[in-house]
Amino acid sequence: MQAEIVIDKLYRGEPVRIALPDYLVRELSPGCMVMVTSSKGNKATYPAYILRLYQDNADIPETLVISDVLYDGVPVLSPSLLKLTAWMAEYYLTTPLDTITSALPAAVRTTVNDIVELSGFQLHGATPKIVNTSLRRSILKLIGQEKKLTVRQLEKRLGKKDLYRALSELEQAGHLTLQKKFSSTKPREKTAYRLSVPIPEKIELILHVAPRQLEAFKALATFNNTPTFPETLGISRDHLNALVKKGLAEKVQIELSSSFRSGFSEPPKPVETLSNAQQNALQTLSDAYKKQEFATFLLHGVTGSGKTLVYIEFLKQVIASGKTAIVLVPEIALTPQTAARFRHHFHDDITILHSAMSDHEKYDAWHNLRLGKTKIALGARSSVFAPLDNLGAIIVDEEHDGAYKQDRNPRYQGRDTAIMRAMFENALCVLGTATPSFESYHNALNGKYTLITLPERIDGAKMPEIKIIWMRENPKASRSISETLYQAIKTRLEKNEQVILLQNRRGFAGSVFCLDCGNTPSCKFCNIPLVYHSKEQHLRCHYCGFVTPFTDACNACASKNLLYKSSGTERIEEELNLLFPDELILRMDVDTTSSKDAHAKILKDFQDKKSKILLGTQMVAKGLDFPDVTLVGVLMADIGLNIPDFRASERLFSLLTQVSGRAGRSSKSGEVLLQVFNKDADIFASLLKGSYTSFFEQEMSTRKALHYPPFSKLVKFEFSSPDEKKAEEASASWADILRPALTSETGILLGPAPAGMAKLKGLYRYHVLVKLFSGKLSPAFLHQELNELSMSYRKEKLTISIDVDPQNLL
Repeated sequence: MQAEIVIDKLYRGEPVRIALPDYLVRELSPGCMVMVTSSKGNKATYPAYILRLYQDNADIPETLVISDVLYDGVPVLSPSLLKLTAWMAEYYLTTPLDTITSALPAAVRTTVNDIVELSGFQLHGATPKIVNTSLRRSILKLIGQEKKLTVRQLEKRLGKKDLYRALSELEQAGHLTLQKKFSSTKPREKTAYRLSVPIPEKIELILHVAPRQLEAFKALATFNNTPTFPETLGISRDHLNALVKKGLAEKVQIELSSSFRSGFSEPPKPVETLSNAQQNALQTLSDAYKKQEFATFLLHGVTGSGKTLVYIEFLKQVIASGKTAIVLVPEIALTPQTAARFRHHFHDDITILHSAMSDHEKYDAWHNLRLGKTKIALGARSSVFAPLDNLGAIIVDEEHDGAYKQDRNPRYQGRDTAIMRAMFENALCVLGTATPSFESYHNALNGKYTLITLPERIDGAKMPEIKIIWMRENPKASRSISETLYQAIKTRLEKNEQVILLQNRRGFAGSVFCLDCGNTPSCKFCNIPLVYHSKEQHLRCHYCGFVTPFTDACNACASKNLLYKSSGTERIEEELNLLFPDELILRMDVDTTSSKDAHAKILKDFQDKKSKILLGTQMVAKGLDFPDVTLVGVLMADIGLNIPDFRASERLFSLLTQVSGRAGRSSKSGEVLLQVFNKDADIFASLLKGSYTSFFEQEMSTRKALHYPPFSKLVKFEFSSPDEKKAEEASASWADILRPALTSETGILLGPAPAGMAKLKGLYRYHVLVKLFSGKLSPAFLHQELNELSMSYRKEKLTISIDVDPQNLL
């Protein structure tokens, strides 16, 4: 028997057949992870994954043998995930190895640092018998002498063949423990509270002058003597600490297991009643789910229409039927509040999968899902690969969001991958948004998806009133804030209401411009203007990270007559501090949220009204729900319209609609003020009417005329090299190779041409763009031709990347 496998670091990640030893025939199946050793040269060992098994024997390289089996021969990839990764490799024109590695956490794919120790003393009713071999005796002898060794150390002393299989059998027999090694050494702890013993009588009299402390005492009493966290109680630490000082409660340090918690929580809400539109949406999903057939639904609901509650009620039915579910959210800023809402309903039946988690947390989360300990995986793009069995539904919240597209290989679109996984699992996929991507809405109108609409906000809330502030005519209260916006903020603060301000830039300012010689400092690696950061007093490239000191003088002519073009969040924060000196300004951007759980802390402070003004980049536009926010202001609302990308208007419409939806989400009316310089842009007419459909129809006529998606499929080939001439030459060669493969009916080729950002991170970039009207490009043809082209430019360090369905053309 033979196995088709992909091997890490061999054969460019493409499949290869290998002989399967007779003693492993019954032990292995597709999806298993094995170690493969080369019988020649240095006899190096590589991780590999079994794709399929063959009864027949084809010609195979005899230099490779399976030397070990990992994870006791239990597959790390289910049959449906194997199908999904195979589809991804073909559709996104990449290798099976790339898609498989994207589906597994790094800690699962790495084994050499695993730690082996002797088990502690245990009584076993019936200890499993194992065959006594020289390898197993040698392992036990070494561990007995050394107490603790890594797998790598054992490999050096005993060799690699069958080592993991022997370790697994010794572990199952209770002789050894095999654990992952992570960088964290000290267990993380968190403070919990419980009532002191004995409990005094007449507690109401003792705390009659401190009603909030009495409330905290009663909340603790409901948990008996179990240590409980403040966020679980819905009580602030101040009130709990006051009880501790009075001897009525005590603190307990709890060692945390490695399960991600955002630190953000919301107070329990009363039972919510579905509106008629929500009930109809839920009924449509329920009826479809009962059929146990794959289907895709587009839930198009205005901001504040209660899409999340529809998700939750539908998932309750899925979980009650014995199935599992995945919930995708677009980015890190959305997760804390979304997770809190889902935890309120599903408690600890949710595992968070999230890019900011440590390797330890990711590994534990993966295992919890794989073992069925939790039923729902919630998180960002890569959560689509959650190792859940018996999947019933996948929810893709804010399906339009560009964060679902991965910007490195494999460049997959999380939303489309979710739809395909649902198809392979025979599950339902629900795409939810207030501003559908044009591709999704087009599919819904054509009947490929089923369209469900939520046209009104729930609980009687009204859509906010949107107004345009033309900056050329409006007086300014500061460099970035108009007098109209300033007065509107002032009014909200006087009413003890809250304000969200969006600036789609970060840093103290944009570029620095010399008024004497016209010089703008640019990144020497990217040719992109550097951004000024006042706190650090430096200029920074937001693409490659290059930093250079700022000296208050032009680096070309030494003039100090400088203009700071545009305003970033740091500068606006400073302006707000001058305009509102008594207010705490919360700033949420990449710079303030770089540390773990920083998003959650900022949102918690805003929720607790420690601040009434939240300033941020796109992070503040997505999915936040604070009932006291009655004003949203957008600074430079028309920025981005002039970007040379056909999706620029669609992205801006979505962003402005989303951030507008943060205002007036309760009984208090909301207002949105958009500061613009180009008030006549077509996009603002649709925004003022609140009409997605009019904007969609207007943009679609242009796309159809120019053959842009959804009327074509785009494939972008990028050629980058430190040598600009070689990058251009290689792209021209590729265009010559590819052009004969296209006809006027199947597609057209554009380029080669310099990328919108022609130099990035020291590399010159050229693009070749293909618009496909029908059919597809052959993966085998592309890989063969591109590999040959890449080899011919190896000395020039040429890099070639393929992006199917690119989200931007820069």
